[in-house]
Amino acid sequence: MRIRSLCMRNILLAMSTVCLVLSICFIASSQASDQRVVNIGIVIDGPWERNDEIAGMFMQELLALTEGEFDVRFPEDKFIVADGSNAGVSEAIDRLLRDRGINMVIAFGVLASDNACRREGLPKPVIAPFVLDIELQGVSFKDGSSGVENLHYLTFPTPIERDIRYFLEIVPFKKMVFLVNKRFQDGIPNLSVRAQQIMRELGVEPYIIEVDRSIDEAFAAFPPDVEAVYVTPLIHIPSEEFDRMVQGLIERKLPSFSFFGVFEVERGLLATANPDIFPRYTRRIALNVQRILLGEEPGTIPVTIPAEERLTINMETARAIGVYPDWSIVTEANLIKEAREEIERVIDLNDAVREALAVNLDLAAKERFVRAGTKDVSLARSNLFPQIELSALGVRIDEDRAEASFGQQAEQTVTGSVGVTQLIYSEPAWANFSIQKSLQRSRESERDQLRLDVARNAATAYLNVLRAKTFERIQKQNLSLTRSNLELARIRESIGTARTAEVLRWESELASNRKAVISANAQRNVAEIALNRILHRPAEEHFETVETDLEDPHLLLSQGRLMQYADNRWDFRILRSFMVKEAIEYSPEIRGIEAAIAAQERARSSATCAFWQPTLALRAEVSSIFSEEGAGADPPSLSLPPAMSELFRDPDDLDWSIGLSATFPLFSGGTKFAKRSQALEKLTQLRFERAALAERIEQRVRSALHLAGASFAGIEQARLAAEAADQSLDLMIDAYSRGAATIIDLLDAQNATLVAGEVAANAVYDFLVDLMEVERSIGKVVLQMSDEEREAFFDRIEVFFETFGNQ
Repeated sequence: MRIRSLCMRNILLAMSTVCLVLSICFIASSQASDQRVVNIGIVIDGPWERNDEIAGMFMQELLALTEGEFDVRFPEDKFIVADGSNAGVSEAIDRLLRDRGINMVIAFGVLASDNACRREGLPKPVIAPFVLDIELQGVSFKDGSSGVENLHYLTFPTPIERDIRYFLEIVPFKKMVFLVNKRFQDGIPNLSVRAQQIMRELGVEPYIIEVDRSIDEAFAAFPPDVEAVYVTPLIHIPSEEFDRMVQGLIERKLPSFSFFGVFEVERGLLATANPDIFPRYTRRIALNVQRILLGEEPGTIPVTIPAEERLTINMETARAIGVYPDWSIVTEANLIKEAREEIERVIDLNDAVREALAVNLDLAAKERFVRAGTKDVSLARSNLFPQIELSALGVRIDEDRAEASFGQQAEQTVTGSVGVTQLIYSEPAWANFSIQKSLQRSRESERDQLRLDVARNAATAYLNVLRAKTFERIQKQNLSLTRSNLELARIRESIGTARTAEVLRWESELASNRKAVISANAQRNVAEIALNRILHRPAEEHFETVETDLEDPHLLLSQGRLMQYADNRWDFRILRSFMVKEAIEYSPEIRGIEAAIAAQERARSSATCAFWQPTLALRAEVSSIFSEEGAGADPPSLSLPPAMSELFRDPDDLDWSIGLSATFPLFSGGTKFAKRSQALEKLTQLRFERAALAERIEQRVRSALHLAGASFAGIEQARLAAEAADQSLDLMIDAYSRGAATIIDLLDAQNATLVAGEVAANAVYDFLVDLMEVERSIGKVVLQMSDEEREAFFDRIEVFFETFGNQ
């Protein structure tokens, strides 16, 4: 019975489950079938390269908003691109309004929107998103909406006055060409009348020039004294014609300003105050379509949309036409193509170090110092070689003395001699030669020290340039964020959720941020000047940098090979000991003082030898009388017996001599004792200095490694803090836009993001600078090491770790 009962229970449970699943499927199916199908027709003024892109943005937004509520469709044959004329647009709208299969019409264009707004008795909802001027176009406006059944449109305050004010701040002018779309001008002629009025009020003389299909006709109509050009939407001209227009304006050195937005500035126009309006506009259209589908009357939906404002300047165009905006404009504007493409000098970290070692003036001067030292060695060695002297002497004495000399000295005598002296043994000379060779090694060590310093300074200066550029970018991003928050505050003020004081507070913050950007720019310039000095370049020569990260193959820690030896306290301790050993073995400071010790030891040895070693030298000389004239030139004739004549023969004119000398200072007033004692004390001093230097090097190596280890560990923490701050800021901006957060909350979040971003950037560059100090402390220019030298270095680490582990 229990088994039968359990079976029956299981059967009932299974049947209940099947029924529940079927019920859910039925409900889901009925809900899906209940979704109302909505067919939307779209009319676009005329052909334009961005038509599909912008219409696609609207469709995606609307489909995402209405998913699960409505089955929104856009029939392909109801997507009508007119011919750009009023008649063509009117015919297309008529067709969609008559079409019973279309539930809603979107007049997606300036002409289409104007045409739709002039109609009466609309049989179905019509949305006209691009109404430029309510008053001039005579569009109905009641209590913030159209007030017309089935008509909803969107409009924003005309930006022409704001644009011209910005334009005048960038470059002053009095006469300006106003390029207008001929089809817009024909369809809505009042628009250009209003524009002329605005420009004259601002002290600018306007020239309205219509643009049809070719830009050449428009250029032909330019007055000769035009100073600037304002470009309204010329969506009817082909893309290649627009590019020709941009190039023509640049060739004519004419500054230009775009009504349409930043995408035209990216193509070469000078400036705009409009961001790309279409993402925001298409979302607003989609939201209002959703409201209409949910049952709201189109004629009651608010029609105004606040204008966004963001000055953007194409710096490549500015340079090409010779326009240089002042600091207040540059710091506030979004600058695109700021990097100079004509700058051919591009350097990375390795290039900076290599170039510094090749051309640095301090290093060049030290190299000459070393070369001069080689001559001291040559001078000391020269004393060990034969010393040969040539001499000539011409003598004239008075006549009576010559006659009285009985031929021993003529009145006029010319003699010459050759002498050779060769040291056979001289302890001071040999000691000096040895000492000078040791001192030369010391001079070479000084040069090697400076070489390491220059490499370290060049690398640090390059990293400081990267740091300064990063800080400048962060400050510009913060300025841009403040500008966005200011726009958000203005929107809140316009709808009554914020007071004017809030807008003023953001304007104050904006001014402070501009000042910070100017300061950051100055710091970047200072860093670049410092690097140029080290590289022996003109102080303000421009150059482009290549970002350096922790994976740079030239760095000691590339591929994580070095930091794997610092994974734990024990391995890090062994690594520090190895680095100390490397530093002592390869340090040029140690080599330099050891060379000085060797020189002083030789000086002490020489001072000791002076007590018992003489100086031996060989001297040979040959002299000859070349000429004897005047009185006494001929000796008097004496009659001597033959035997006596042999004894008193006249000497010939050639004399020679050779001799060996030995010199030993027997007593010099205690000089020998003093020199020996002095040499011993100096030697002891140098040995103490060597020991102290080894301690300082060990301290420097260990300290540098500890700092590098700490800064490396801080990189990840700083990155996480920056990410958290960014996420917090996004949430706070959203809360502020909804009125759920105060301006103080948002300012705190923005400042926290700024600080966290700077700390995160600093963490990487602090570590890289610390790493350069580690390399300097161990006496190596790792950036210039070959692959073989790098591998040998890591092999030595492995051997040291194995040896240390065995101990």
